[in-house]
Amino acid sequence: MSVTPDPAPIPARFLRAIANRPRGKLGLAVSGGGDSIAMMHLAAQYLPPDQLHVVTVDHGLRPDAAAEIETVCQQATALNLPHHVLQWEWDGQGNLQAAARAGRWSAISDWALSHDITSVMLGHTEDDQVETLLMRLARGSGIDGLTAMARADYRDGLRVLRPLLDIARGDLRGWLRAENISWCDDPSNDDPRFDRVRARQMFCQLEALGLTRKRLLQTVDHMQAAHRSLQLAARDFASAHVRQDAGDLFFTAEALLLEHEDSPRRVMVAGLMWIGGNIYRPRFDRMMDVVAQVRNGQTVTLGGCLLTPLPDGGMRMTREAAATASLSCGPDEREAAGIIWDRRWSVKGPLAPGLVFRALGDGLRDCPDWRATDIPRASLMASPSVWSGDRLIAAPVAGFRNGWTAQIVADFHEHAFAH
Repeated sequence: MSVTPDPAPIPARFLRAIANRPRGKLGLAVSGGGDSIAMMHLAAQYLPPDQLHVVTVDHGLRPDAAAEIETVCQQATALNLPHHVLQWEWDGQGNLQAAARAGRWSAISDWALSHDITSVMLGHTEDDQVETLLMRLARGSGIDGLTAMARADYRDGLRVLRPLLDIARGDLRGWLRAENISWCDDPSNDDPRFDRVRARQMFCQLEALGLTRKRLLQTVDHMQAAHRSLQLAARDFASAHVRQDAGDLFFTAEALLLEHEDSPRRVMVAGLMWIGGNIYRPRFDRMMDVVAQVRNGQTVTLGGCLLTPLPDGGMRMTREAAATASLSCGPDEREAAGIIWDRRWSVKGPLAPGLVFRALGDGLRDCPDWRATDIPRASLMASPSVWSGDRLIAAPVAGFRNGWTAQIVADFHEHAFAH
């Protein structure tokens, strides 16, 4: 990560950032703000337009959002780029901004994977990087948290690209003005009720004390280097001690020894997040207690995961059926490549409006051949199934296919420790 000002023009810096991007369909997450608008125009100028798909999430929280979405739509149309609008509604639980981030990503990732889009580009800037570091310092984060954001990483089976991460927000605004490109300003970006806004305001005071942008970015650079080393060690440990079987993970007895080493802890966290579909890490003390219970022969649950002890001292980690949510097939999804269910499964078949995708659960009794799969009952109950009302249409993993297939979207070992 650059920690010194870059005098190169914005387009040259963008091109340098995307030089090694994966080929294929690319999703552009565009809100209407200056950062993502600049990203969309740069991508349209320098990348094949037939590979680009613009997506905007409507949070339904502000009356101005409709005008912002229309701005994105008009500009995307002028650039000959398809534009998709996704809906997300807050349930009123928890922190609004955190819930909006999680809901926005969930909507985008499900949309992307359902349309065979394997990479998504986000408009985070150098300013966002600094603000993220400050917020995580305030929370007492360790090495992983203090890495802030990476230029490229994997998340939920998608390659996430941040080509503006080394460009300051002010520089982007200057480029937009020079190109006569308009954007929308979100008033919540100046609302001191939100952590990110307070971090932005705090930074001005920290600069006066010598904690400059350069120093903060150097800290991120150091932490990212340390993080890469730890991830490589964890990946090697997982290769030796964790085996994936469809939607389940098998841990050796050595992988349950979390008391002293970083790699087993890191691998256990990765497994819980991958199986449970969680964005946030489990509480450390709780994880340690639960794994100790498994080592003592108890079957327990944590974060939507069922942890079952094995005779050899290891553990089987399975998705907990009761922790999954159902998903309905809408009228616009009939032409999609498939449905992404529970953030891990790609379910494909004759899509039709009104179909519901959920954990098989007690529907297992309607699958006469499930025992022939040699998959444990709990694992099959957590596997995807297709319903029309109260009628089971298909349960591919349980042997009742009826023209449907179900596959895990991403390999645990390939994506859990990517950097």
